[in-house]
Amino acid sequence: MKQLLSTLLRDRLVWFVAFGLGLFAIDVASERRMEHRILIDLPLVEKLVAQWEGQTKRRPNAQELDALVEGYIREEILVREARRLGLEDEDVIIRRRLAQKVEFFLDENNPPELPDEAELKAWFEENRANYDTPAKLTWRHIYASDEAQARALLAQVKAGEAENWRALGQPFMLNRAYMRQDKLEMAQIMGADFATQMFDTQAMAVDGWAGPVRSAYGWHVVAVDRRYEKRPAVFAPMAEKIAKDWANEQARIAKLEAWRALRASYEIELVPVDAP
Repeated sequence: MKQLLSTLLRDRLVWFVAFGLGLFAIDVASERRMEHRILIDLPLVEKLVAQWEGQTKRRPNAQELDALVEGYIREEILVREARRLGLEDEDVIIRRRLAQKVEFFLDENNPPELPDEAELKAWFEENRANYDTPAKLTWRHIYASDEAQARALLAQVKAGEAENWRALGQPFMLNRAYMRQDKLEMAQIMGADFATQMFDTQAMAVDGWAGPVRSAYGWHVVAVDRRYEKRPAVFAPMAEKIAKDWANEQARIAKLEAWRALRASYEIELVPVDAP
């Protein structure tokens, strides 16, 4: 046994392995100590004070500062214990909150400086449809249970019974009259086909009852009281809004590009389903 120990002690490989194991043990011990070490430095204290001032509009006194630091220590310990136990892995709310914070980081990509007026005008022309005032209608309707009743109601109002039009037809869950409504607003309420027919200038004259027109709810007798024509937007009065819209669009594009780059940095592997 003594001879074996003597041989081992003279073997450099044994010493090398022992030395490596010693370094590993020291590293593990150091890492464990770091896991249970919380550093309270000046930048952290200044951050806690700034958060306090943002909420209370005054600086904390000594007792309040002690409470802030102790509160941070408590939170840090609990967070580290939660990570050690893997509690965040299966918590949907925490996962979503973490994802949301990364979304905020992607939002921090600052858009470029505003272009000159010529470039901004060019962008405005490309997106003019978003700024033009659309055509609008002021209109009213009588709701019918079916197409036959709608035709009978149309005959009534055309025969001179339009004064009491609100009392005619079936009850309707929404309004019987609408002011200055554009096509999109109408389509969202009554359906796209209904809106298309109502904005047909040849089929729908002003100051007269017409129909029947079918909506998402049923049949209607309708009257267009006033038609407001589309008005093209003018750049100068809207320049400030256009510039803000441009900046928002550039921010959206920058965020999308940042996400695409982030997505491309991950390899996605679809695990095949084992056959039963």
